[in-house]
Amino acid sequence: DRGVIALNKPPGLVSQGSTPGTGVGTVHNHHSRENDAVSSKSAFSTVLDGLRRRYDLSTGPYPVHRLDKGTTGVLMLACTKVLARELSQQFRTHAIGKTYLALVLGGSREFSAKKGLISHSLSSDNGRVQLGAEEGLGSKPALTMWEVLAFSDKAPLSLVRLYPRTGLKHQLRVHMAHTLQVPILGDTLYGNATSAQQILASSRVPQSRLFLHSSSISFWRYRRTGPRKRFRLTIVAPLPADFIKVCREMGLQPPDVAIQGGIFVDGEYVGEEEIPDVGGRWLGEPVSV
Repeated sequence: DRGVIALNKPPGLVSQGSTPGTGVGTVHNHHSRENDAVSSKSAFSTVLDGLRRRYDLSTGPYPVHRLDKGTTGVLMLACTKVLARELSQQFRTHAIGKTYLALVLGGSREFSAKKGLISHSLSSDNGRVQLGAEEGLGSKPALTMWEVLAFSDKAPLSLVRLYPRTGLKHQLRVHMAHTLQVPILGDTLYGNATSAQQILASSRVPQSRLFLHSSSISFWRYRRTGPRKRFRLTIVAPLPADFIKVCREMGLQPPDVAIQGGIFVDGEYVGEEEIPDVGGRWLGEPVSV
């Protein structure tokens, strides 16, 4: 819309880069040894510059959150600095809701329940995240709600929906791998490469493909007129084709809305209609199901 752009991020794109039109990175490391990381950041900067030109923005757009390089799905950008600060404040106060879909290495035997809450704190050591021993000793509180949507009858694989209540680095990946003992498929850092190789052998999908998708994001927007100026805007990003392919090969059926995507205002689907006052509309391509 006039203030927000939501992308359906592909795998492999680093969601931090240079401020559009400046060539100045958000992370300054002039002596980086990771040439591929620099290239990835440059690629994201190119995306931002392209959006700025396409939508005739004087500045921006500005990332207000990030997704891991391998994670796909909805990534939100603000068109102005004012809105970037407003959305960042919603993130800080946990007013923004996010859901993820993931394929995890584990079947019905690995789950003692079909839903639950993980409250293990996390700590970081040389870039690798682990379960924290005790909050306050280098650990930070981390909360993840989860529910199983389907178990595969062809392999030890399950489709789960995740609701992060905090936003720490690698939170979902570590909570799945180390708390529930069901690592996300394709997670080469915290997961089981052998099991992933066996499952993906017939799918022609890279074994390093992380099957974690930022499915939806919801946040507050405001109308200029009317009795209810504040409304809840939810954006659902369609699942990637390879995610759907693996699900179907394994007998798992994602929810229809997760496949098609869409925009919702106060919980009501708006299709391709324009959202009054903010001028928002769905620009996604139809997904073949």
